[in-house]
Amino acid sequence: MDSRYVHALGAGLLVTIVIVGAWWFQAPALAPATEAVADTTAELGPEALTHGPSAVVLGNPQGDVTVIEYFDYQCPVCRRVHPTIKQLAEDNEGIRIIHKHWPVFGAASVYASRLALAARWQDRYEEVHNAFMSIPGRLDEDKIRKAATSAGLDLAAAERSLDERAAEIDEALSQASAQAAFLRLQGTPGFVIGSYLIPGGLDLDTLKEIVADVRSKTREEQQ
Repeated sequence: MDSRYVHALGAGLLVTIVIVGAWWFQAPALAPATEAVADTTAELGPEALTHGPSAVVLGNPQGDVTVIEYFDYQCPVCRRVHPTIKQLAEDNEGIRIIHKHWPVFGAASVYASRLALAARWQDRYEEVHNAFMSIPGRLDEDKIRKAATSAGLDLAAAERSLDERAAEIDEALSQASAQAAFLRLQGTPGFVIGSYLIPGGLDLDTLKEIVADVRSKTREEQQ
C-alpha cells in the first residue's frame, strides 16, 4: 500500500490516506453542503458514517469489516472498481458494504442516484445499482430509465417515490455530500475502510490486505 500521509478524522482518529495514481477521477466544482447538514459531521468517525439516511447497506449487515464507498454513476473509475468491490464481498462473508451516493457530475448523475435510492422501496436497490454501474458512456435519462427497467424496477412506482419521498432522498444526498466535504474528498470514488481513507480505486489484492489489517486491529482492540 502506498501511504503518503496521515490525516486526522474525528476525535483523535488517525486515517491513513492511500493515493493510487490514475485510479482517481477529479470532481468538478462541488456545491457546498448546507450548514445544517455539515454541522452533523463535527464528530465523525468510521462507525458514525455507517448510520443515517445516506447509508445504504449491502453485503453482510453484521460484517466485522465495513467498506464505505462514495461514488457517482457517471464516474469511470467507480464503474471500473465496481466488480472489484463485489468480488471482495463475495470472497469474504464478513464484509459490510455501505453505499454513499455523491452525484457530482451533473443532472444525469443526480437523477441516477435519486432513482437508485427510490428503488429501495421496491427492494430493487442492488439490482438497479449494478445496472447503473454497467451503463456504457455518458449517462442520460433515457439510458438510466432503460437500465432501471432492465433491473426490474417499476418506473411508475419509482417516480411516485421520487415525488412522495423527495425529502428523504434529499437528506441522503445532502448528508453524503457533507461527509465527503468533511473527509476532504476531491473526486470519486472515495472509500473508508476502518482507519483507512482511500481516495480512488484499488486492486482486489490491496483491498484484501487492507481488510485483513482492519480486522486484525479490531480483534486486538477487543482483547
